[in-house]
Amino acid sequence: MADRTGVWGPQRRLKGVVPFLAGESAGSFANRLAHAHGLELGAFLDRVGTGRQPVNPRLPALAELDVNRAALDNLAVLSGRTPHQLQLALTNLQGRFLLSGDDAARWQWPFKVREGHVVRCCDLCARARGVDEAAWLLWPDQWRVCLRHRRFTDDHRGQGPCVVRLDGLAEVVRAHSERLRLERRFGAAGAELFADSFQVVTRWWARMPTAWCWTQRAWRAGLEAQELRTAPLVIYPEAIQLAREMLRFEQCAERTRAVRAVWVAEVQQLMAGWGLEDVDGWGELVQWLDHHAQPAAVPFSDGAGGIRRRRRRVLAVGHGQLAEPSGSLGDRSCMV
Repeated sequence: MADRTGVWGPQRRLKGVVPFLAGESAGSFANRLAHAHGLELGAFLDRVGTGRQPVNPRLPALAELDVNRAALDNLAVLSGRTPHQLQLALTNLQGRFLLSGDDAARWQWPFKVREGHVVRCCDLCARARGVDEAAWLLWPDQWRVCLRHRRFTDDHRGQGPCVVRLDGLAEVVRAHSERLRLERRFGAAGAELFADSFQVVTRWWARMPTAWCWTQRAWRAGLEAQELRTAPLVIYPEAIQLAREMLRFEQCAERTRAVRAVWVAEVQQLMAGWGLEDVDGWGELVQWLDHHAQPAAVPFSDGAGGIRRRRRRVLAVGHGQLAEPSGSLGDRSCMV
């Protein structure tokens, strides 16, 4: 263990440069920087400033590192970069997140990230950047999919794999690809439609996590079927199919009671095909329809042609009153 006596403030920068990872948490970067200096995290943070929370070796995986302006300057010296470069690369070091007070350098570990969640980085993405140890990202949701390497990661800290390979779950990979296409084509409206569908199917999973389509996916991923962390992974294909149905309704010119009834019947038939005929999904479907009963002032379209392509596509009035423009899937959904 390094001597921690009289080491306040930065002593030296590294000869080499510790690479950034896109979206990495400041705590994760500091942890890697400490190891590159040959120090435990606590000894390294003594060179950054004084801390208000006791250092736990697992903290980079549990929470985020907050610093004030003076500590940011020290961290910049230790990393061999400017404070501005650190702030561009690490969201939590930006001005709006800095601790107040610039007289003495200080840091702390809040046990609730102010924006998003600390999610494990795909191991192959990290390795491609020259990072061979565990790293964590700040992410809007508690989970993410790496399409390039077919990996599912989340904020799980218990038993089971930290990184789940999707080699045997081609339908999940296809669903994620389709979600990205939906968001590229329809922008924020596409993201919000998926958020709605995801929230609906999550409620169905909570009532019947043992449905065969979800159970067998969990087994193929090496996860427990009824464990909460499996839900985003196993429901992905059904969520994207429901998003397509929601898109179809959102683009309807008519939203009469008869049209709504036909739509519900068609979705329920789709559910039966998934093996969810015993799930009572009527309540969620009707709630969603209630929020989408009145179309937006600007007709929703696929963006084909001229002026329409430049318009921001907007979902129904009721949806816009309940959903946030950014944040997690829960924030962006009207299914509150």
